Amino acid sequence: MPPAKKSSKSGKLSRKQLQQLKEYGELDPLNSINDDRDLDDLVSKALGRSGYGSFTGKLRAGKHSRDTGKGHARSSLAKPQRNSRPDAYSRLLKSLETTTSSIPANSKSVVSDEDEDMEENEDEATLGSASDDSENDEMQNASDVDQKEYEVDEVDEDELESEAEEPIPEDLDATSDAKEVFEAHDYMEGHYADVDSEQMHKKLSAVTNKEYEQTIVEDPALGSMVVCNVAGEGAKPANPRPLKQKLVKPFHKLSKTGDFTDFQRGLFGWFDQYRDVVYAGRSLENEDEITTAYALHAMNHVMKAKDQEHKNNSKLAKAHASGSDAGELRDRGFTRPRVLIVVPFRNCAYRLIEKLLKLVSAEQEMNSSRFAKEYGPDEEEERKHNSNKRKPEDFQRTFAGNIDDSFRIGVQLHYKSVKLYADFYRADIIIASPIGLRMTTGAESGDRKDFDFLSSVEMVIVDQCDVLLMQNWDHVSHLFNHMNLTPKKDHGCDFSRVRSWFLDGMAQYRRQTILISEHMTPEIQAVFNNNCRSIEGKVRIKPAYTGAVDNVVTQVSQIFKRVSVRRLASANDDRFSNFVEQTLPDLEKSMMNKKHTVIFASSYFDFVRIRNHCKDKGYIFAAISEYSTKSEAMRARMKFFDGELQFILYSERAHFYHRYPIKGIHHLIFYSLPDHSHYYSELVNLMLTSNDTVSADQLSCTVFYSKFDQLKLERVVGSRLVPQLLSGERSQFTFA
Repeated sequence: MPPAKKSSKSGKLSRKQLQQLKEYGELDPLNSINDDRDLDDLVSKALGRSGYGSFTGKLRAGKHSRDTGKGHARSSLAKPQRNSRPDAYSRLLKSLETTTSSIPANSKSVVSDEDEDMEENEDEATLGSASDDSENDEMQNASDVDQKEYEVDEVDEDELESEAEEPIPEDLDATSDAKEVFEAHDYMEGHYADVDSEQMHKKLSAVTNKEYEQTIVEDPALGSMVVCNVAGEGAKPANPRPLKQKLVKPFHKLSKTGDFTDFQRGLFGWFDQYRDVVYAGRSLENEDEITTAYALHAMNHVMKAKDQEHKNNSKLAKAHASGSDAGELRDRGFTRPRVLIVVPFRNCAYRLIEKLLKLVSAEQEMNSSRFAKEYGPDEEEERKHNSNKRKPEDFQRTFAGNIDDSFRIGVQLHYKSVKLYADFYRADIIIASPIGLRMTTGAESGDRKDFDFLSSVEMVIVDQCDVLLMQNWDHVSHLFNHMNLTPKKDHGCDFSRVRSWFLDGMAQYRRQTILISEHMTPEIQAVFNNNCRSIEGKVRIKPAYTGAVDNVVTQVSQIFKRVSVRRLASANDDRFSNFVEQTLPDLEKSMMNKKHTVIFASSYFDFVRIRNHCKDKGYIFAAISEYSTKSEAMRARMKFFDGELQFILYSERAHFYHRYPIKGIHHLIFYSLPDHSHYYSELVNLMLTSNDTVSADQLSCTVFYSKFDQLKLERVVGSRLVPQLLSGERSQFTFA
């Protein structure tokens, strides 16, 4: 921020005067400065709470401007002189000292929390990665305007006392109490504070050694959850005012109900405590509520952080002007990006950024037309979407619009504008897919490695983890392994402003990680256990399941067989041995009666293993995976329906990306249960839709599972029955 100018004879109010009027009188100094009333009259009305303006003025190049309609009568009173203002403020301050109610001298002012001074203190040159010349000119003009808007006058230090030393009168307690409560319960300030206390060391030790105090909590809106507390700290009270004032109205407009729903309030309450959160109950019904909740939390975090930087910039400017020492003001990391949001497709990023833009409500959105063209749906995608009307609703929702899975985009917040396609080192929020980030960070053995922009990320949100598992989860693991590392270059960093825990290499313990998924998997659980290390604790929210077997309408006997495995490391080998030694020989003996058989494998590695074995044994079969072309899949399905194939080997990813309606299924074998539990009922119900002339006793469904398949089994048979299937004396169970 440019250094504040000294007061001149132009009759302008200083920043401190504006804050005094705003804090104590709730007046509108900008709206009243050109009014022909004396400042004494304004101050007296402020003390008597008898007249309030509306904050509608604007600062332009250090001058106050206000639009006045033609024909309005002007007052005959002369404008107050500059030398009369210190006396008026002296009377104001003197009258405040005589009040009976006061606050401690070290209380903090929260004027900036309401004014939302999002001032830019950096050079706002063109940062777009592929912007044209016209965009560059537009960016430069916007930067010049931003620089001019922050030029305000400053009053001499001798004229006014520090507002932190002034008590607040009792007659303003309605506003002051709310602000004081907001300050006391603002968990962001406590979480990111540079403190070296005994309690902080206890937290770090507990998180490092994974010494959590687990408590099971039942919430009527969220369901059952496991809360992991740290160092004896239990549940915290809800923040009565968790949002920046600037976000309140946009959120009410964005929300369908005009406020938090019970579900959003519960979820956002855990987000606001800066705990690591994994929520494994995402669905079509609540996805919009979840996206709104974490988008609001991310934007709230960035705005609060930028507001703290602007406060410290002002302190440094005043200290520099007076020749004093402002002390240590640490409020940032090595690089600028604070929030990273990972989503699977461009259509997800498009919907998310649309929400962010609505929350910011900026006057100018830079590169928005390019964004709509590259991320929004086009005519060809609309035609594809219309051709999928016969497929399930979740498929239509997932693959509607632009489904490119390689992208990355930076979002930079300015005072009154938002810039999309910002360079990563100038962006506040990064939204990307795992493969898009992997292309930026480079391969493990490659020469082009750049992950310094991840060094100072304070919040990571990974949405639709279940979809990312259908892509390549290795990219997500690679991302977390390269998060919050010490950067290799300085990138213009001001190390005097870097927080101490960044310098000490402890940033991973202050980073908040939020994982959103349709269901829990071992891969997600591994990230939650090993990479979620917030010193505030963590929360795992997983709903209870009724079971996908309840959605099966086909009259078919469903046999669940437990495979005996020795240990987790050999579970895959034991399952494969059981399959090739018992299941395939039985299938080959009765092949004349069991031609219409589908073998389903959830893992692609299992799929490849079975395919190679069957090729070596000379079976007549077809394999349909996500890499099969449409023509290959069509030929395989036609031969299968005509009985020319012994069986079809089908992968879960192929079903995820295509949802092929395979007709003629008489026998269904689940080599392993699907991660998506509704795939089980979909495939079993295909027997009913494609076998009008086949009786129920000619159909069969066999499922193989082990004791390590608890999460998958729970979603299929239900939370109530899963203990019996895992540890019962019998190894075979039948559902009819």
